[in-house]
Amino acid sequence: MKKFLGWWYAISLRHYPSTASPAEREMERYAQLTAALLLLFVCTILPLLPIMIFFSPTSPSARPDGIGIVCLLTLSWVSGRLGSQRFSAICIIACTFLAITGPLLSHPLDSALVPLFSVFTISIILAGALLPPAAALITGLISCLYICLFAFLSLNPSVYNQATQLHYQTINTVAIAVLLPIVLQIIVSVIVYVVMHNLLIAIRRADRAEEIVALQTTIVEHERARLREQKQLEEGLEKIAEVHARIANGDYQARASLNEGDVLWSIAIPLNNLLNRIQSWKNDAEVLLVTQRAARYIAEQIRINFVTEQRRDLPLTKTPIDPVIVEVNKITAASSRSSRPLS
Repeated sequence: MKKFLGWWYAISLRHYPSTASPAEREMERYAQLTAALLLLFVCTILPLLPIMIFFSPTSPSARPDGIGIVCLLTLSWVSGRLGSQRFSAICIIACTFLAITGPLLSHPLDSALVPLFSVFTISIILAGALLPPAAALITGLISCLYICLFAFLSLNPSVYNQATQLHYQTINTVAIAVLLPIVLQIIVSVIVYVVMHNLLIAIRRADRAEEIVALQTTIVEHERARLREQKQLEEGLEKIAEVHARIANGDYQARASLNEGDVLWSIAIPLNNLLNRIQSWKNDAEVLLVTQRAARYIAEQIRINFVTEQRRDLPLTKTPIDPVIVEVNKITAASSRSSRPLS
């Protein structure tokens, strides 16, 4: 049954967003109830339509009523599909009025037709359920005017002759055919209005309560996120302060070890890049210092070789000047061979 109703809602209602406001959820509830009652009317009236249209020759109102009800139900479905729930509900309520109007227009009002007025109670209940609660009172007023109109236009007092005097006939006629149905409509409309009004207030309170709970949940999650960010901020500041302290003490290999999701991630990345550059500059400075010392050492060795007139190879220093030392040793060795006397 749930799957069938889901399919029916899918073809008879417009799509409502899942994250809707309370007003939109209330509209969706009204729309689903209207679609469900439309389905009930279709399933109830559909088997009777062939009889009303094709097999009721003695009832002149049956065929127009059947055609009119089909048109109203179709219009109700189209309106629900387009998102006009109230007009769809009005079409369903109009079906009940149409079902009463045909027999009353085609026959004079007599005791056999007076029970038709009780159908107005269905109209009042439908109006209170599918429309705002005040619609039950409006529908009850319309049904009372409807009863008065038909009663005084087509009522036959002789049918209700229960006394010998004329004023007793009139009183009996008015009481049975007019006042009793009107009192019934008034009582039903007031009860439906009170019940639906209180029910609607309770539903709206429940919606507000759900909204408050959702808001409280959001606030709690926001507070948790704020505390988490605050904790990350404190830890990140401690790590960055530790990095600055290590740098101040000459440790250029210090890095701010923060994860990508941390609050200070955008600060830690440039800081680490800067430290990488400083470390590279420090290494270059150390290499330059060692190279300068090696250069002075080699220069001293060259000077000693020149003074002592010795041809010793210059030692390698494991610095960038080693290729130069290799070439100098080669040149020195070549000059020594060329200057050696022939025996």
